Amino acid sequence: MRKWQYPRLVFLLCLVSLLLAGCQFKDVDRRAFVLSFGIDSVQTEEAGGEGGEGKEGEGKGKGKGKHLIEVSLKLAIPEGDPTKRNQEAIVISQISSSIPEAIRLLKSKVDKELDFSLCKTLLFGEGYARNNISEMTDWMVRRRDIQLVAYNGVARPTAKEVLGVRLKSERVPAYYLILSLGKEGTESPFIVSTFSYNLRRHLTEQGLDPVLPLVEKEGEDTLLINKAVLLDNQRIRAELTPDEARLLNLLTQRGLRTSFNVEMDGNIYSYNMETNRSKFKLAKSNKGNMVVQYTVGGRASLEDNTGGIEMTGPILRAVSKAASEQWEKEIKQFLVKIHGTGLDPFGWGLRYSAMNWNNATELEEWRRIYPNLEFSVKADVQVRYSGMIR
Repeated sequence: MRKWQYPRLVFLLCLVSLLLAGCQFKDVDRRAFVLSFGIDSVQTEEAGGEGGEGKEGEGKGKGKGKHLIEVSLKLAIPEGDPTKRNQEAIVISQISSSIPEAIRLLKSKVDKELDFSLCKTLLFGEGYARNNISEMTDWMVRRRDIQLVAYNGVARPTAKEVLGVRLKSERVPAYYLILSLGKEGTESPFIVSTFSYNLRRHLTEQGLDPVLPLVEKEGEDTLLINKAVLLDNQRIRAELTPDEARLLNLLTQRGLRTSFNVEMDGNIYSYNMETNRSKFKLAKSNKGNMVVQYTVGGRASLEDNTGGIEMTGPILRAVSKAASEQWEKEIKQFLVKIHGTGLDPFGWGLRYSAMNWNNATELEEWRRIYPNLEFSVKADVQVRYSGMIR
């Protein structure tokens, strides 16, 4: 019996080998690495067809009132010397009716396979983000080679223009956005950082709304990131100034490296935060309304003294008191503004849901409570160190 089993085993192995797939791996020199992805909204009276290119006037077809999008990719060209300063990069664009179709058409414009595994920045053009970002966020979480730890932002005026900026400080294409939005390089207190998985979660979460950084083109070789935008579950609803973006980071992050100014007796004192803390709780007021009670504070050191006054213990305590009062005033004004937009980037509604057991009615109860929310802020800033005098 055994001598008949061996031929059968060999035949079975040969049969199974026919089902094995071949290797589809392509070498690095045959890949075009996408480092940044941008999407813009295209609205025309006679929109272009799906074969249209990203250049004005090209590929215009017939299709009245059709809503199209323009996908832009920033590609890195692999080179032999990774330390070379001027790494080559190109930006290709395509107008289409959907993101997958635009990418298929973009493959016809390059001689290499598009590789999204290194794409770390996804930008929404301002016009697109003011309309509806659902398609883009749905695509990025479904596509298998898009990293969910990629950084997201809103580009002004368009994502295509922002990606086309050639920065003199960049050694690797698109690394300005990666280092800035991810805070792996600069640690600006005005930059809000949002991962793709967080953006998608906040778009669908009840009681927590997403926040995205605003990337602005200032010149042919300059980008500015110091503002933020608030979104509902689809589009932009409000824009934050640089000071408001810093306050948002102060209330949502620990170890924020930033400085503030406070005026006292005609002199301006600048202090640098060494540590910071922030927490809130929901409680009912005497009138029966819900109150969001914030407790914030931190330890700081003096950085600048415009009056040249000698620092003593009583003066440092007076500066601390003035700084605490200023925080209470500015943070409360900021929270009232956020409340006026009808949005919730801090998760007040999520906290309320966690405090209640009736899942069937808590959402409706929160919608009824939200318009009458009140705020209170208690700040404790301690300027303990007067700086080093040498």
